[in-house]
Amino acid sequence: MMRILQRTNTACKNLAFGVILVVAGALATNAWAHKASDAYLRVSDASGAPVQSPSGTVDLQLSLALKDVDAALEQLDADGDRQLTWGEIRQATPAVSQWISAGVQWQCGDVVTPLAWRFEALEQRTDGRYIRFASALDCPGAKTLAVNYRLMQGIDPTHRLLVSGELNQQPLAAALAPDGRSSSNLRTTQLGESPGVLSAPESSQIRGGFATMLHFVAEGVHHILEGYDHLAFLLALLLPIALLPRRSSTRSNVIGFSGESRHRASQSGIKALMITVTSFTLGHSVTLVLAGLGWITVTGNWVEPAIAISIGISALLNLYPVKGLRSAWLALGFGLVHGLGFSGVLVEAGVSGSLLVWALAGFNLGVEAGQLLVVALWCAVSVVLVRWSLYRTVVVRGGSVALLVLSLYWTVQRIVFSG
Repeated sequence: MMRILQRTNTACKNLAFGVILVVAGALATNAWAHKASDAYLRVSDASGAPVQSPSGTVDLQLSLALKDVDAALEQLDADGDRQLTWGEIRQATPAVSQWISAGVQWQCGDVVTPLAWRFEALEQRTDGRYIRFASALDCPGAKTLAVNYRLMQGIDPTHRLLVSGELNQQPLAAALAPDGRSSSNLRTTQLGESPGVLSAPESSQIRGGFATMLHFVAEGVHHILEGYDHLAFLLALLLPIALLPRRSSTRSNVIGFSGESRHRASQSGIKALMITVTSFTLGHSVTLVLAGLGWITVTGNWVEPAIAISIGISALLNLYPVKGLRSAWLALGFGLVHGLGFSGVLVEAGVSGSLLVWALAGFNLGVEAGQLLVVALWCAVSVVLVRWSLYRTVVVRGGSVALLVLSLYWTVQRIVFSG
């Protein structure tokens, strides 16, 4: 009978490992990097134009990822070989220009103004090649300027437009989502003129530091919840932490746990959880601020693979612990690397001036809020699963193996991509 039970237990373990590896592979194909779909809009008064002039021109530059344009327009990859050439891109620029004109609506005062966009250049960003278009809008400095952004609507729910620049000597910092908050006032009159036609419940006025901070809180939450590699690293740190004592052996079932020992074990688990999460928060907050303010400069060529490697090292240490190495130090050290990954959004958006600090504060608060939500969810799941006899084998060790496989996949993919 004992042999049968042992064989059954071994089969369950093997099956669990197999399922975990399959799930890891499925996740890997859908989440190769933490960076979501972003577009970038640079807005500025035409050089030499006087502020608040009776007639003024606003210069616009819009950068779109080629992978996003390809997902929206069949004309881009004309031969369907999944390899974009310069000839294909050049031939498709009229169609891309029309697509932008239809999906980005501009309003000066109470008048909706259609724009024609011209191809300007191709540019390289951390997540691939982008195509940049430019246009100019005649809008006097005394009138409101509003935009309604609908590109990629219904195609990619993670898509965001990051707006930066300066109008009337006032810095801009905004983020728009075509499937959510799609409209915004980029410039308001001194009397607070309403945006007219674009006045909708989802529109918002980005005016001043506090409003900018609140605006970017939502973007921070969105970024961490879409940052599968950051969440995977956080999970690798949390897996070995038990909030309740486990009863996985026969001896523990016979002896049991006294109320005092259970309380002590729970306190120890909660303390370890708080220290680990706080260390990770401290680490990524420091580098997020430093990189966001431009005090340190990094490239995604090494940051992206390093983030993936951090997941693998943490998972490996769950399988083969090193005596004396505390998870808090691991969270703090690798948190510094993850903060550089977080900072990429604001750095590439070009947010600057007096609103940069407010945008950084809001974005970081949003990241922390999203992180706490994930930690709370994991705690709820862990408390339920910890009483399972195979918790240590399937959840902790099996989950660590899955994260290790995922880390190897992401590392190789990102090294190849950056090369």
